[in-house]
Amino acid sequence: MVFKDLNRSIYIALGLIALAISPAWGNLNFIKDNTLFAQPVIPMKLESVNNDFTKILSKHQSWSEQLDYDSAKYNVQYTFNSELEEFVKRQLGLYRPDYTSVVVMDNETGHILAAVDYARKNNVFGRDLAFTNSHPAASIFKVITAADLLENTHIKTDTEFSFTGRATTLYRHQLKEPAGRRHLRTLDLEKAFATSNNVIFGRTAIENLTPAGLKKMAEKFGFNKRLVEGVNLHPSVFNMASDQYNLAEFSSGLNDKTLMSPVHGAVIGSVVANGGILRYPVVIKSLEGHSDKKVIFPQVKKDEVVLTPRTSEDLRTLFMATISQGTARASFRRSKYLLEKLEIGGKTGSLTGGEPYGKRDWFVSYAKSLEDKNDKGISICVMIVNQRKWYVKSSLIAKNIMEYYYTNLFSQKR
Repeated sequence: MVFKDLNRSIYIALGLIALAISPAWGNLNFIKDNTLFAQPVIPMKLESVNNDFTKILSKHQSWSEQLDYDSAKYNVQYTFNSELEEFVKRQLGLYRPDYTSVVVMDNETGHILAAVDYARKNNVFGRDLAFTNSHPAASIFKVITAADLLENTHIKTDTEFSFTGRATTLYRHQLKEPAGRRHLRTLDLEKAFATSNNVIFGRTAIENLTPAGLKKMAEKFGFNKRLVEGVNLHPSVFNMASDQYNLAEFSSGLNDKTLMSPVHGAVIGSVVANGGILRYPVVIKSLEGHSDKKVIFPQVKKDEVVLTPRTSEDLRTLFMATISQGTARASFRRSKYLLEKLEIGGKTGSLTGGEPYGKRDWFVSYAKSLEDKNDKGISICVMIVNQRKWYVKSSLIAKNIMEYYYTNLFSQKR
């Protein structure tokens, strides 16, 4: 958006964007000190307006679609699909995990079709958790490591690697060249990705990648970058590794320093589905005044090329292997109809930590029609925080959403 001769009405309109997206979970303490709505997203010149709306936001409790401010009325149109969000709520109400955040993104437009959170303790739904970056990325970061390996080294999907010990651990002795053949196992990159093998990803990163190169790839995928206009979503966090073991930790995702939001998880899925193109997510379609219906918002960010077509195809192969032979296989094994009609890919991840504290169960995925070649599909991120027990797998929630979308909503879009 080009701003010329900013006047009072534009100041008000920009402030109203922030007002429109105020928190729905003000009563939850874990959001209190890390709310995405603490500061409205408006130019630095408008500090006085910023301060005014910060006070209003602390009292506002809903994502209102009609706003009154300074004797004027405004309409806010969001990208959310109410039918899809109601289905997600029914799913979360059925399984009732401790904390859950679900984000569904339209890969063609970048529109966020659903952003639904649930807290078991208070039995409430909201949106804030989806837009916070306080969550360890865990093995979801293996997507970025795999992209760097496929894009910038000699490694292919069928390149084989040997390892010893448990695949879920990452001890220093496991990162050395295995001596002898006792307890030695071999996997190719496709199987290592599908089964989320920490040892292979850590050791391969040490031997083939650099801290600076991995950070560059992470930022191409949206880390350390502002992703959404009109929402004060803090960037997902990735720091450069300080030594070789640190590089192995970061590359495998086995650390609590790499942080991301569920919205970013959906974006990562869309990069893979869109052939290596990063399409920025959109939450607000428009902000219009009642009097002249002038569209004030949104500002559209241009797509960015993250990967070459060849690397993107290889990454899709890895994603699909997670469904057919990897950590998400159990959730999809009885879904023959889905697998015949859709191309489905995903990546799981789990790690204890973050805020709210608990063991995160991630599933970043995409689905698109095999019958309609023009379909760009949807990307889904499900993040479940389990504190005392597990109630449902994130991959099962995502599978149910895919089935519902393509059974009930896809035909409406065509």
